[in-house]
Amino acid sequence: MRIPLMAAIAGLCILPAAAPVFAQQVHWASKPADSAAAANSAAVMGQPDGAATSIAFYGFAYVRDFVPGRVTASALEKALKLSNGELARWDLILFQDRVPGDVRNFASAMIVAQDLVKVTSATYDGTTGMARPGTGAGWMFKTGNLPAVRFKTLFPGTRVASSSWLLVKLPVGTVNKVSPNLAVWIGGGPAPGVDNDPSPDAIGVIR
Repeated sequence: MRIPLMAAIAGLCILPAAAPVFAQQVHWASKPADSAAAANSAAVMGQPDGAATSIAFYGFAYVRDFVPGRVTASALEKALKLSNGELARWDLILFQDRVPGDVRNFASAMIVAQDLVKVTSATYDGTTGMARPGTGAGWMFKTGNLPAVRFKTLFPGTRVASSSWLLVKLPVGTVNKVSPNLAVWIGGGPAPGVDNDPSPDAIGVIR
C-alpha cells in the first residue's frame, strides 16, 4: 500500500508536546557590583538570613555574581504559597525585612537590571503592586508576606525575620537573566505618600 507523499511528510512533522520548564533553583547575589554601595550591598549577599539594610531615598544596594542557593524552587513555592511551577514564570525575587505583625507588602522601590549589554528599570509602587506611570514598560510584579515561622523553616539560622517578597518579570528581549554579567540595583522610592524605604535582605535570580 502506497502512502501519499504529503501524508508521509505530515506524519514526520508530528512532535510530542514540549514538557513545561520549571525553575530548578534561585541563584543569590554573592558580590557588590559597586564599591560606593558596599555597606548596603553586603547586607543582601546570599539567601535571606534576616540581616537586612535600610535604604532611604538616596541610598541603594547594587549586586552581581549570582550563585545557586540551598533552597529548591519547589520548597520556596510551598513556603510562599505559590502554585507548582510558578517561579519559572518570573525572573527575579527580592526579600525585605518587616516588623513582626506588619502586613504590608514589599515597599516602593526603584529597581534596575543590566547585563553590560542592555539595561532596564522600573519604579515599583508598593501600594498598587505595579510600576509607577511612565516607568517600567513590560515589567510585572507579584508580592506577598512570609511570616517568621515559615521563614525559619525555609531559611534556618540565628536570625529570624518576618519578611515581604517581590517577584519580578523583566521585559521580554531586554536583560539576559542567565548572563554572568547580570547585576541588580535597588534604591528608595519615589512614590509620594507611601513607604519609599525598602529594607532588602536578599536578591535572587530565578534560573
